[in-house]
Amino acid sequence: MADSARYNLALFGPAGSGKGTQAEFLKSKLGVEHIATGEMLREERARGTDLGQTVGTYLAAGRLVPDEVIVAMIRHRLEAPQADAGFVLDGFPRTVAQARALRDVLGNLDRPLDLAMVLEVPTEELIKRLSNRAKVEDRDDDTPEVIEERLRVYHDQTEPVLDYLADFVQVARIDGTKQVDEVSREILQAVG
Repeated sequence: MADSARYNLALFGPAGSGKGTQAEFLKSKLGVEHIATGEMLREERARGTDLGQTVGTYLAAGRLVPDEVIVAMIRHRLEAPQADAGFVLDGFPRTVAQARALRDVLGNLDRPLDLAMVLEVPTEELIKRLSNRAKVEDRDDDTPEVIEERLRVYHDQTEPVLDYLADFVQVARIDGTKQVDEVSREILQAVG
């Protein structure tokens, strides 16, 4: 696992599984950089940049943003000084091609990926959580149609990433249906 000074982690789970909450917990507990692709993309869209306008069309449809866009954003964040103490990737990699690119980026930075963690939550619970989040946070990417598409994309494109990563990094499966603090405890145990 990682030495005491640096943890390089990837957190997986479908939309609504609690990745963002747990990544923020790891950021505060371990002092790592929280790199959330969804948040980065929503910020670009809110700023109205060219990238943001392009990203907006993908987000509104529940589709993945092209790999080259995401990989460039992640590379930039991993090369930044804030990531020197470690990182937790939240929402990346989402495809096997992105996972290969991540290996290349980390290899060039001479950093290993120490652990991949998956928050597992049944589909019915995810739909309930996301529908509630849409009301509370007024998110336009949490409509029933978009939720269904996001879950389909996760199962079709992201779950195979875990098989790919398992060849070179430990993959810990965490029960994401438990209370938030229980999930946090399990994650810390997995991190070691």
